Amino acid sequence: MRTAALPTFRKLYARIRQGNYSAGLPRGAYFVNITYNYPVRAFGGHKLIIFSNISWMGGKNPFLGIAYLVVGSLCILVGFVMLVVYIRYQDQDDDDNDDE
Repeated sequence: MRTAALPTFRKLYARIRQGNYSAGLPRGAYFVNITYNYPVRAFGGHKLIIFSNISWMGGKNPFLGIAYLVVGSLCILVGFVMLVVYIRYQDQDDDDNDDE
């Protein structure tokens, strides 16, 4: 198991996309058997199981996905502006500096 970047993290175990559970889990009691393959008591950790839904960007909190989209769009826009400036001014000679 790799070390997590932050002190609290969640690891996605599975996605339910097909069959009877595509619209969600039905009501009822669920029993989960968690084995003790990775000891967490040595460092004061604990194990949990959380049933959650995810957004279209992958996480429950969409901030990071939106930030990536905004920064990527800004980079593409700045690159396009720099390309236009380069194409427009590339044919100009440095005749103005030759007078000195």
